[in-house]
Amino acid sequence: MRFFRTLNLIVVLICLGLVVGTPKTTLTESQPAAKGPLPPIIFVEAPTVSSTGLAERFPQGSRLARLALGSPSSSASDLTPGFFAAADPRVSFDASHVLFAGQKTRGSRWQIWEMNADGSGQRQLTHCPADCGQPAYLPQSQIVFTMVAGKGSQQNSAVYVSQEDGSGAHAITFGPGDYEVETVLGSGRILVSAKTTLVPGSQGSGSRMFYTLQPDGSGLTPFRWNSRPNAVRSAAVELSDGTVLFVKRAAPEARAMGGQLAWIRPGALHNSVLTAGGSVYASAQPLDGDRLIVSKSDAGPAGTFGLYVFNFATKTVEKTVYRNPKFSSIDAVPLEPRPAPLYYWTILHPDRDYGRIVCLNSYLSADAPRGRLAGHIAQVRVIALQPDHHTERILGDAPVESDGSFYIKVPADYPIRFELLSTKGSVIHAQKSWIWARTGEDVPCLGCHESKALAPTDHWPLALKRSDTPTPVGVPSNQQSAKQ
Repeated sequence: MRFFRTLNLIVVLICLGLVVGTPKTTLTESQPAAKGPLPPIIFVEAPTVSSTGLAERFPQGSRLARLALGSPSSSASDLTPGFFAAADPRVSFDASHVLFAGQKTRGSRWQIWEMNADGSGQRQLTHCPADCGQPAYLPQSQIVFTMVAGKGSQQNSAVYVSQEDGSGAHAITFGPGDYEVETVLGSGRILVSAKTTLVPGSQGSGSRMFYTLQPDGSGLTPFRWNSRPNAVRSAAVELSDGTVLFVKRAAPEARAMGGQLAWIRPGALHNSVLTAGGSVYASAQPLDGDRLIVSKSDAGPAGTFGLYVFNFATKTVEKTVYRNPKFSSIDAVPLEPRPAPLYYWTILHPDRDYGRIVCLNSYLSADAPRGRLAGHIAQVRVIALQPDHHTERILGDAPVESDGSFYIKVPADYPIRFELLSTKGSVIHAQKSWIWARTGEDVPCLGCHESKALAPTDHWPLALKRSDTPTPVGVPSNQQSAKQ
């Protein structure tokens, strides 16, 4: 008994940070950062860099280069001489291999490749029917990447997961939104960015926001509440304390590359800008302590980008790492080991062709005065988006309880949205974005466009008190899947 009391006391002291020992240096402490030897870096070098799209970023080609920090710029070695263009280097957890996106010849499809850290052993992993890029390593020998299909206004991107050899590739995002991979968080969740997913016929702002989801495509959630969405957020990376660092461009309509550096600290609801308004950054990655390696332009958006060491404690550039006035250098990643993210054990049921959605209170809405919709909500209408991403189909209606709750079963892996109806069938409020439920997934919903900064009240909704069986909408009424 005495042993367990002592053990409990130690646990409490550790949680409170009171155990005596070597103090842990965090990103927010003011102690001088350790400045030991820096690891080699791998980065993208290109004569022209564009922000027009994943497949059109390097119209004159690009290469992956490796450089030992502290070495002359002339010692940067070309790792991809056999490619017209290469991009998106991502280092494996043990730093022995590098994922990247490669375009063998001008106009050919971008595919995901892997090579040894020295550039040897290059092997193609994917054989995508469209352009694939932005890869990242996942635990348990899997990878995640972005696939872009279509042309012009019909172009759309989605996030895919496959085995590390490229086999078994499958989508984990559905519907419009142009979902793109940003990074894999230490929690095992994937951080993605997406456009405002408005209903057909609406005009989006072109802004991009962050979302998280599990590697099986479940649990799509906005990453922090964002009351000022009119900005493009990209090039996100997670720091060791859970801070998410990214590039923020305030003018979504602009085609220029780069923006300001911003971050979202653990527990913060909003982002904070780190750099001055006139500065233009294209990427940032942690080096050690308070130091980052950043890609920065000294001549605004039209200039070329060089690589620098940036101290985010002082918010200053410490020194130049690499600069070629004829080429832009972006997306530098340190070639060093890092902890693998946590592995997420999926709870989906692939043999089911439906998911379930429970809404606690559909009256709650950030779109309404004082955060609550007026009138009496009698039913919820479920609308599905067809594969062409332009045609809608009404799946059916379901009852809404007096407390605003409903519990429904819907087809899996279909983009859906809701309309709240009065007793006379008129629309009280319409959802302007698309969500989905994966196979066998239970999707919780607090309200209708509710504030993501609020926590739900602790109560048991009437929809679950009434029955533990969801109302089927667009699926067979029996609980057995149509596939079973």
